[in-house]
Amino acid sequence: MISIARLWRTVLPRRGSVARPSDRVQAGLLVFLVLLALAALPFAAAVGSETHARQQVQSARELSERTRVTATLLADGPPITANTRSGVVGTGAPTDATWTLADGTRRVGEVVADRGTLAGETLTVWVDRTGTPVDPPLSGAGVVIDAVGAGLGLWLGTLAVLAACYRLTVFFLDRARYARWQQEWLQEQNRETHS
Repeated sequence: MISIARLWRTVLPRRGSVARPSDRVQAGLLVFLVLLALAALPFAAAVGSETHARQQVQSARELSERTRVTATLLADGPPITANTRSGVVGTGAPTDATWTLADGTRRVGEVVADRGTLAGETLTVWVDRTGTPVDPPLSGAGVVIDAVGAGLGLWLGTLAVLAACYRLTVFFLDRARYARWQQEWLQEQNRETHS
């Protein structure tokens, strides 16, 4: 890892410095990429903020359109299956159940029941305005997690691309430096053999 002082001396060498032009290019590129990474931070934050605003509207809409009801299973849920390597396999499957809506209407249909549940057990399900089972609405915590994930994921992705660009450039600079060193070494060997 390059120290800050060494990086600074390489970018702005003093009189009599032994920094090669390729060293200055490498240090300058590193400074540029760090500045790009810092500049990408507000853009990633804006993406996270936009994701939060969009999903907050979606969450409010889903909460207004969906309600929670208690469903009673009419049949046993899927049987518990065990696997010696990983324990219980699967989480649930559609099972016949009945539930009552807020207006007193009784509905019969399929809900996802956990493995090992028995007929007569109750579980909480979400239904839409027509009384059809639906996925739970997007929660406030889910909105925050998605927003942070979007912003942070974008910034980390940007950092990964910038780091890859830096490493690739350093790889080619090192190859050029090694080739030059090899050439200088061969010239020195030829000079010693001809002396």
